[in-house]
Amino acid sequence: MPDCRVEFAGESVLRVVNANGEESSTYLDNLWLKYQQGEEDRSELIEKYIRLAQDLGKESPGADKQNVIAMIKDSRYLGFLRPLEEFATEHLCGDLWIIYAEDQPERTLTLKREDIRAVESDEARLRSLSVENLKRILPPAECHGEGPWYLLTAGSDYVASLLLLDGIWDQVADMVAGEVVATVPTRAVLLFTGSESREGLREIQGRSTEICNSAPHAISDTLIVRRNGKWSVFNAN
Repeated sequence: MPDCRVEFAGESVLRVVNANGEESSTYLDNLWLKYQQGEEDRSELIEKYIRLAQDLGKESPGADKQNVIAMIKDSRYLGFLRPLEEFATEHLCGDLWIIYAEDQPERTLTLKREDIRAVESDEARLRSLSVENLKRILPPAECHGEGPWYLLTAGSDYVASLLLLDGIWDQVADMVAGEVVATVPTRAVLLFTGSESREGLREIQGRSTEICNSAPHAISDTLIVRRNGKWSVFNAN
């Protein structure tokens, strides 16, 4: 990448500045966790991340409106976005945020406001657009478990984004005792139970914390409750 400046912006943050002065970053924490676990071919992992870094050095062709999606991230992730005001973000609840991105074949590219304006002039419509795209991109959601707690799956990349699909939560509301309480320890894991189930709450909290502390693409072990069609932080007291 002779035309780019490549440098570390932190212990595990790689910043690439292309010939036009455009900056992009990639984060190596998930690479290390996957490499450490040894469940994937390590040489292929390294090659994939090198390709991703090389893509960062290329001039962006512009986002495709059909691939704009909403991701769930935590407050720590926002700390990587610099300058933050250039990115379109929306607070969900607690330490959870909605980040807008483009789904690409080998990666998910976090979008800046200027990228979004190029595909959707009305930023107020951004969430509905991204949710409709998620419904098309994601495989059908599947619920696993016999109660009182359950696991939702839908592929491996945007499972946490199921929090934004209202229809799913209307369907599962009758499966639990009380209000729906959920947690998204990683982008690939979504657990839920009922607010009146002590066993369920104990299980999803313990499992969420364990997964969040050890798995790649971690988000948060915060418990959130579905109330009047919106999510808020769950207080067991």
